[in-house]
Amino acid sequence: MLLRRRVATDGTDEELVLALTGGHRAALAALWDRYAHLLYGVGMKYLKDPERAKDQVVELFAALPDLLKKHHVERFRPWVHTVMRNRCLLALRGDARHARVDDAHVIDLVAEEAEDRVLREATLQQLEAAIARLNDAQRACIVRFHLERRNYQETAALTGLTIEQVRSHLQNGRRNLRLQLLNHADQNR
Repeated sequence: MLLRRRVATDGTDEELVLALTGGHRAALAALWDRYAHLLYGVGMKYLKDPERAKDQVVELFAALPDLLKKHHVERFRPWVHTVMRNRCLLALRGDARHARVDDAHVIDLVAEEAEDRVLREATLQQLEAAIARLNDAQRACIVRFHLERRNYQETAALTGLTIEQVRSHLQNGRRNLRLQLLNHADQNR
């Protein structure tokens, strides 16, 4: 279990946050006393590993002074809970990226990938044909935003449209593409 000092600390969380951002390290200790055990519980809920949960709490408190300088925190308790939850989710996401696939599944995956490539190629050809059938404004917005990976502002500048018009053409274009692809799938059944 995380060590807790049994010292009474005066001041609200917000006063302690202000003191910590002002450089008073004792405020960090007071916040530790109030929240380390609660944040450990959050870590256990998500990570299901006592050591990793402790590590996340310690790392969070080590980063806390810098985080508080970057963020305006009005209510510390819900904010620190959210930060801890996000740290745990990021840790879990990192685990998923590093998960290993055993050899028995590799052969299946290779076969599936070959089939998927053929299906993707056919789907890409259908998608290209569907994009070509869009009206000019929708096609220009879809190509710039999705295929060229431009943002709303760049797409608007390149097409001469407003950002709201770009959003509207993107939404309508995506809907029209979806309908065209669904109709094509229904015709091939």
